[in-house]
Formats: sequence, structure tokens, C-alpha cells
Amino acid sequence: MSKQQLDWMIDEIRAGRLDRREFIGRAGQLGVGVAAATTMLSSAGIAETPIKGGEVRVGPEYTGAEETYDPTKMTNSTDIQRAYQVYNRLTNLDRDMNVVPNLATEWEATNQASEWTFKLREGVEFHDGKTLTADDVIYSLNEHIKEGSESPSKPLLAPIVDMRADGPNVVKITLDSGNADFPVTLGHDYHTSIVKEGWKDGDPVVGTGPYRVVEFTPGLASVAEKNGNYWNPDAGHVSTFITQGIPDNAARSSALQAGDIDIDINIEPRITSLLGQNPGVQVYSTASGSWFAWIMATDRAPTDDLNLRLAMKHAVDRNVVVDKVMVGHGRIGNDFPVNPGLPTYCDAIPQHNYDPEKAKWHWDKTGLSSIELAVSNAAHSNAIDASTILQEHAREAGIPIELNRVPDDGYWSHTWMQVPFCATGWNSRPTADAILTISLACGGSWNETFWCNERFDELLVMGRLETDDARRLEIYCEACTLLHDDGGLFLPFFTNYIEATTSRIQNYHGSPAFAGGAGWPYEEIWIDESKA
Repeated sequence: MSKQQLDWMIDEIRAGRLDRREFIGRAGQLGVGVAAATTMLSSAGIAETPIKGGEVRVGPEYTGAEETYDPTKMTNSTDIQRAYQVYNRLTNLDRDMNVVPNLATEWEATNQASEWTFKLREGVEFHDGKTLTADDVIYSLNEHIKEGSESPSKPLLAPIVDMRADGPNVVKITLDSGNADFPVTLGHDYHTSIVKEGWKDGDPVVGTGPYRVVEFTPGLASVAEKNGNYWNPDAGHVSTFITQGIPDNAARSSALQAGDIDIDINIEPRITSLLGQNPGVQVYSTASGSWFAWIMATDRAPTDDLNLRLAMKHAVDRNVVVDKVMVGHGRIGNDFPVNPGLPTYCDAIPQHNYDPEKAKWHWDKTGLSSIELAVSNAAHSNAIDASTILQEHAREAGIPIELNRVPDDGYWSHTWMQVPFCATGWNSRPTADAILTISLACGGSWNETFWCNERFDELLVMGRLETDDARRLEIYCEACTLLHDDGGLFLPFFTNYIEATTSRIQNYHGSPAFAGGAGWPYEEIWIDESKA
């Protein structure tokens, strides 16, 4: 290896006569590996310049005929990734979970955070050339809260009592009470994607995002190409994204290792270390508030029996589940979804531990001979493994659980919220209010346990209004205690977001906010074939 020659090449890069890719290639001829050559460039203060162009295949873990680009109907991981490609929201969350500008460049609150003014970015165009205005924002948000809407975000946006345009680039939103987290909610929830005024499901898909849809067949694949008029000229380096759900974990992993897909946003924890040994794959594990749970519908037999719910919550060793299923990529849960990474997490609530005697005591009071649990890895990539451990541990407590392995296809429409006892998986949410409101408020379309507690709903309102941190923690502790003691949510663990890419994908970063890097990779990544 000639240090003099390498130094000369670095000087050539600084002079603009050589690029990084050429340097890495020539360094390889001198016996310097890619990693070492990249380190040399970083040490020399030479930033990596994104490479434009190329095609990237994304493989989420769900496919089904109900796939959609309608923000009011999205329910699965494949919809979410497509939304990140083609839409924007008013705000966004950075990797430290701070709210940052997106379509809105600035905002301010008055009247105790019940009146919000958002100033829109000027000159933004939809994919069909229409200029973004305040009317588009008002229309998009109203679609979630209008009469008859079944949007999952309706509980979060229901406090909106008035929206009006103050000129073409200013939106004024009035809430029924103060909510200091309102911009965070708008930045995190992919459902609040902005569509063109008047857009309906079935119309040609038009957003303001970095990519535009050119092909889409629900249950199969979508093709999105670079939006040449994107308002951020420094974002979106890839030419084309092809997105197709692959429900089978093994098939998805094999496709990644074979290079048939480039991004897998849901890696099984048990194969993470094995994938990490593959030089053609990069693995990313990010702690998050994402959770897996079993859900028991409180509005129907047999799961309307509190004794049954308590029997289940004491029928499994959560530490064993985390160790065996998550393999170091998760944390135990305590049957409420506010995660330990948030300041409103209540560690004073007694942990539901594995107690076979207590589980059997509650079980005997139900009079049941067995209970059926519907499960599919469409609910969560670890659902079947976790449920098998639950079945084994419950058997030791004298509780027979019959696992009904239902089809992956159509799980969210035919099983979830249709049967008394099944599995679920949720992405992270940035605030206790967002977590609890969307999943547990009375009447919410995603209140999957159908649990309804008047005092709980009162506490949600109190939490939004409270600005004192200590008092806010007290409020959410009371709310989570009610859920822990009485609810139908059986949450054994929180999960890391474990994602992987082929080595040709550069500048990929995970995010605690959401799987798939919370959409940032669609603006930030590029392809370097020299590293494939």
C-alpha cells in the first residue's frame, strides 16, 4: 500500500478531480478495504456526497387487498411506507423525537395551547402541479374527523372544533381545549398526510412528497418515481422505489440476503446476529416504544370476564418471552402502552409477574375448559413464537390455550377486532396522550379491546391540559393503573425496531419514532454499487 499515492488521491478529491467512489475503487487496487478507505476519507474531513439514481426495493411484512393510499384507511406497515414516500405532513419528528418543520415552516399557540397558527411553506406543489394551500390542509385533516369517518386518527384529531385559512399559506386551528403536544401529534401520525382538496380513495394518487406513484396494485406492488419538483432539492436521491409486502419472515430475510429486496423494515430478533455476519447486509436495532400484545375484547364473552383477563396476565414469564423471542432487542411490558423511554412512564405500578397459582385461581373462577387465541405473524413478526411460549407457560398453570393460526392475508380485516382473543402489534407513539387516545379512548376505531372507562377518558383530557411535569406524571399513572388492573390489553414486551438493508444502501438510519426510519430514509438514502 502506498501512503503517498493515497494522500495524492485525497488531494484529488479535494480539488474535484476524483470522487469518493473512484477513490474507494483505486484504494481497493492498493489493498485497502472499503471500510478502511471510507474511514480515511472521514478522517480527512471529506463528506460523503450522495449518489443520484437507481432503484430500491422495499419489503414490508404485510400484503393484502385492503392496501391503500387513503390516509384515513391505512392500517398496515406497507401502507405506512408508501405514505412516507408520496406524502408530507405539517410537521415531522427528528431522531431525538423533537418536532421539526415539514409543510409548515413555523407555528405558534395562543389561549393556553387551544389555538394554533401554522404558516405553510410557500411554492410547494402536488405531483399534478397544483400549488399547496391552506384549503388542502383543512380538507385533509377534516377527512379524519367529519361525520361518519372511521379514521384511526379520529380520536386524536377530534378536539379540533374549527379550522380556517388566513390567506393561502396560513392555517388556524382551534381545539376544544389546550394541547401542548398538538404539533407532535401532527408530525408523528402518518395518517395526517396532506392530500389535495377534494381527493378521494380511488382517484390518482397525488401528494407533495419526494416520490410520485406511477403503478399500484393493492396486494401486489407499487412503483414510485422521483418527484422532480420536490420542494426540498437536497432530498430524495434514489430514482425509483418498488414496494411489495412479503408476510413470511423467512422469505423476506432470504430475499434481502439474495438482493431481491434492499430494505427489510421488520427483522426477526433471533436472526439478527446471523444477518450481521453477512457482509452484504447491514442491520440496525433502535430502542422504541413499539409493542407486541395479546388483546382481549372486553365487550364480549369470554374475554369480558375480568378473571379471565387477570389469569392471562399472570400466565406467562415475560422475562423468558423477551429473552427467547426478542433476544436482547426489547424490554418487558406491564399491560399499559406508555413506554419506559417517555417521562410519563409510571414505574410505580406493580409488575404483573408470572404466578401460576394466581393465574389458576382466576382461571377457575371463569368456569372455562379452554380459551382460543387467534394468532398470525401478520399481527407482529414475533406473534407466533410469543404465543407458543404463552401456551406452554399457561399449561403449567392448568390453563389450556388453543392456538388458532389464522391466515396472514386479511388478518387486519378478518381477525383483528373481530374475535375475542388475538394478537396485535403497534408502532411507537411520541407522547402518552397519542398512545392512550388512539388505542384506548372510548369509541375510537382502533380501540381494539373495546375497553371503555369514563374516568380514563377524563384523565386523557386532563393530561393534555396539564403543563406541570410532576402533575402530568400523576395523571398518566392513574390512567395506566386503571388500564393495568382492568383493561383487556395484555402487553408482555416493547420491541426495538430491527431493520436491515443490503450493503449498497447508504446513509440509512433507524428512528425511535417509527419503523422504517420514520420515513427519513426515503429522503436520505442513496445507492453505492461499489459497496454491494
